[in-house]
Amino acid sequence: MIRALRSWTEWTGIILAPALLLGCGSGDTPPLGQVTGVVTLDGKPIDGAMIQFEPVSNGLPTAFGKTDSEGKYELWYSRGNKGASLGEALVRIQAFRDANPDSGETRRPEVIPARYNVMTDLKVEVTRGDQNHNFDLKSGGEIIQPDVEKTGRSLVTGCG
Repeated sequence: MIRALRSWTEWTGIILAPALLLGCGSGDTPPLGQVTGVVTLDGKPIDGAMIQFEPVSNGLPTAFGKTDSEGKYELWYSRGNKGASLGEALVRIQAFRDANPDSGETRRPEVIPARYNVMTDLKVEVTRGDQNHNFDLKSGGEIIQPDVEKTGRSLVTGCG
């Protein structure tokens, strides 16, 4: 299965390309749910984790967010549009960060088990209005490290 996925970064590139093309435009925006929450790993907030709500229904853009130092996030449907598509969504959370000499950020290996990102078993129902979806992740299990050195890519949205 890991071989089929190749790497987390290649997988995210597959879903991000359509999301960036569709989600960053100025086209009609469907009804959205305003989603916020907190992400923790073993009860401790995860700073700088990327979170995606990928609609189960085909054709809808993935919403993205990033946690702050307290683990809080807010989702963005597209540039200028906060929220996520209504309906059931798969949730993927990644804490990996590649080094960025421009900002001084150092490389951080993935610490979140694959069952919360590449092999996610997290699902939520996004409804109209404001809602809070918290995720208290538990360590243990397989962790898949992105292959950024080969591809040069990591999870970035370009929106928001």
